[in-house]
Amino acid sequence: MKFTPPQPFGRKKKSPLRLSVLTGIALSAASAGPLPTLAAAPPAERVLIDARVSQPDPAHPVRAELGLVPVSAGADSSPATAGYLSYSRKVARSAERPVIFAFNGGPGASAAYLHMGLLGPVLAHVPQDPASRDARPGGSGPGPAKLYDLADVVFIDPPGTGFSSRPEGAAAAPYNTVEGDANAAADLVRQWLRGHDRLGAPVYILGESYGTIRAVAMLDALDRQGLGKNVRGVVLLGQALNMIETSQRPDNVVTYAVSLPTLAAIACYHGMVKAPCTPESVTAQAARFAREEYLPALYLGRDLPQAERERLAARLAELTGIPAGFYLANDLRISKERFRVELLRAQGKVMGRYDARYLADRPDNVTTMMPGDPSSSISEAFGQAMKDYLAGTLKAPGADAYKVIARFEGSWSYGAEDSPFADWPFMATVERHAASNACLRLFVGTGIYDTTTTIGAADYLFAQSSLPRERYRNARYVGGHVFYSDDGSRARFQSDLAEFIAADGCGEARK
Repeated sequence: MKFTPPQPFGRKKKSPLRLSVLTGIALSAASAGPLPTLAAAPPAERVLIDARVSQPDPAHPVRAELGLVPVSAGADSSPATAGYLSYSRKVARSAERPVIFAFNGGPGASAAYLHMGLLGPVLAHVPQDPASRDARPGGSGPGPAKLYDLADVVFIDPPGTGFSSRPEGAAAAPYNTVEGDANAAADLVRQWLRGHDRLGAPVYILGESYGTIRAVAMLDALDRQGLGKNVRGVVLLGQALNMIETSQRPDNVVTYAVSLPTLAAIACYHGMVKAPCTPESVTAQAARFAREEYLPALYLGRDLPQAERERLAARLAELTGIPAGFYLANDLRISKERFRVELLRAQGKVMGRYDARYLADRPDNVTTMMPGDPSSSISEAFGQAMKDYLAGTLKAPGADAYKVIARFEGSWSYGAEDSPFADWPFMATVERHAASNACLRLFVGTGIYDTTTTIGAADYLFAQSSLPRERYRNARYVGGHVFYSDDGSRARFQSDLAEFIAADGCGEARK
């Protein structure tokens, strides 16, 4: 069936035929039947699917609602739509029940990965052995029941992703900015809360990868919409707030120090350092060495005595599995991209960028950088699972047209001027809002084997922050950028997130 978007907001009169089409697509998962009565849909006929899903807890089904809302990137921007797939439960005092708004990154990614991999009521299971050549989902299972006891979950598809739309050409420019993108997402949040009589609900914003920047920028956007005080928590997975420190510009010596714990963990995993080692022990050793010896040595540069240079190269070799001779020939440095190629060179393998546990054969002509990513199969598996879920469980019309990833024309503006002195102080935004909102807390989760947004960068983020220690949580998980592909890490994070919400000191997290 061809997907036809519903009519825009603002139509006062509802067509009986149209209403019957929208609310008549009542679906169920497993043994659940149609809802005997449906709660009032958000205004103006934007609901595409209204269903009941029996998972994760058959005794307490959740209402699944798929819809589109018109959003704006700001004043004078052309109209666009953003999509949502929300799961809510009718309970006592539901108006005060927390709501989690979750999205992925890109820019240009739908919420498919978080939906099918971590927070949806039905989750896809991917093979647990990174050496497996078969990355297809191996069945499905229930989502985080404990979390659904505490909160409702709304997945956001930013303009142009999923079933949503955005303007083309020059008119798309406002949506290609951090501020405009955040404005559009905040616009959806406001409309969802208003349409569901939840304007007083505690709000949690959860973003992954580039979505971590969107999540923080939304603090300003929600504040302008009068919802700033609703935000109780910001949850960042694979945080990119201090990406300037993780991009590894050649002469930015801090980047090599903050990346070292990740390199050590990867070398340990692949058996390239002296056994026995564990990720916990080796990352702690690497972090201490990076702070106390490695960073000061990089700062000294050519003034570092040769004997000291040789000693440090030997220690770097012990931690990372890269020969001391390489470090001596390269000013004690190795980029994360070069590390992917060098560590297993003798075996003819290159490691994944987003999850270094995954391997691929290294072509003979690859010397310093390997295009592509052996770990991309994880994202592909979750993306396909999302389409299967839409078509099979929800029977959404036009499920095959759902855009898991959208490619946008033009460059992305991060907000700073085009200047060698530009900065992107995203963490400062969190600190500013935390100063005026005593209820705001921050939770950062990072995959140990992720070479893009590293555990050391997360540690450095908090080391340089004024955010009080009792206002944040900094957690590490086994896995890569999409660490929830690991069954144990997924379960642990789900529990940690439920605990984070339940610990809200500004109000009881109610069922």
